[in-house]
Amino acid sequence: MLITGGGAGAHPRWFAAPGRLLDGIVCWARGFSADFWRFFAAAFFFDFGFGLFFFLFSLYLTDLHFNERSIGQIMASLTLGNVAGTIPAMFAVRRYGLQKPLLLSFFAAPLLCSLRVFALRQQEQVALAFLTGIALCCWPVCFSPAVARFPNDRNRASGFSIVFATGIGLGCLAGLAGGYLPRMLQSHAAEGLFIAGMRSVLLLACGIVLLGILPLWKMARDTGPVVSMRALRLFHPFLFRFFPPFIIWNVVTGSFTTFGAIYLMKIIGLPLTRVGAVFSFSQLLQFFAVLASPVLFRRFGTLKGVSMAQAATGIFLLLICSTKSAAPSVVYFLGFSGVQWMCGPGIYRYLMDHIPEPERSTAWAVQNISGALCQAATAAVTGGCIVHFGYSAVMIGNAVFALVAAAFFLALPRGAEDAQEMLMTGESTPSPTN
Repeated sequence: MLITGGGAGAHPRWFAAPGRLLDGIVCWARGFSADFWRFFAAAFFFDFGFGLFFFLFSLYLTDLHFNERSIGQIMASLTLGNVAGTIPAMFAVRRYGLQKPLLLSFFAAPLLCSLRVFALRQQEQVALAFLTGIALCCWPVCFSPAVARFPNDRNRASGFSIVFATGIGLGCLAGLAGGYLPRMLQSHAAEGLFIAGMRSVLLLACGIVLLGILPLWKMARDTGPVVSMRALRLFHPFLFRFFPPFIIWNVVTGSFTTFGAIYLMKIIGLPLTRVGAVFSFSQLLQFFAVLASPVLFRRFGTLKGVSMAQAATGIFLLLICSTKSAAPSVVYFLGFSGVQWMCGPGIYRYLMDHIPEPERSTAWAVQNISGALCQAATAAVTGGCIVHFGYSAVMIGNAVFALVAAAFFLALPRGAEDAQEMLMTGESTPSPTN
């Protein structure tokens, strides 16, 4: 009876807690507009579908006997298409609002990607990659304005956190799915070949992205201007000092990273399932690296923190090329992925601190296009270098570039945060240059 009585007395309180939690979640969700959740659903399909597609596609091309040089040229063409379409996409968003450009991107990009699955010639792949880049450019142009527009002033920061955290989580899920689904679908394919399983997954990924059209179609129609374009100078003088180390660093991020999955599978000999698991875990490390980067910058200052992370990236590259054993290669690759992502928040915050507020959007667009062009050229050159000189030479070259970038960033004028850190450590403080 004591047990029964105790259970009966605790029963309402025990089962009331999940009900209150559910009510709290529903109340919190209602704090966001319906259009926010429709855009969130579209972003869910976009991130998972294209995360799955682009994880597998370079490996699929190697099974079609494309070498690293060809894959680098194809990836460079994709980036060039994205750059070429950015400014027209900005004007389209300004003229038609968010919904129509997004619908165009969600319809055209997966259809072009499905055509890429069946293209067997280099020229076809390059042309389709360029068109895919143009079709995809509406997404980054619309993404930030949409996330900033649909929530209210009180929950806008939460809206960004929800969408970004979900994107990282879906990147992990896409890596795991890309590792296991091809084997599962291989037995159902007519040819019974592994490449047929990969083809089925790639087409499935395109279909997942197309599902994003449904929530976008129900979004409120808008025709007002979303992206404001002011008549400001295109090139702030500070960018002349910022761009040399920034471009050098983009050579590092656009080189070996592009061929990481191929290296683990082709050189180290990992099966696709383990490559998928490695890339899923690297997504988690990138997430925690971004969260940990403010601690690094508060402890050492922004420029010192960025330089330390860049130097660590170079060291991990040297460690990767020093071994062909699977276990240490995976550990070093994960370390390389993590510390590389620690640099981004510091670099972009440093840039914004040195640009006047009215010119920040223009400076951001210029650095974004410049970085994309640099990475496109780097991917194309890296593919040829791998074919001629091998992966070790490329990784050593990347490590040298990372160390040079670290030295160049350390020589930049210090921002307010670095100046405060220098005063605390007793160093002389140079005046920042605007």
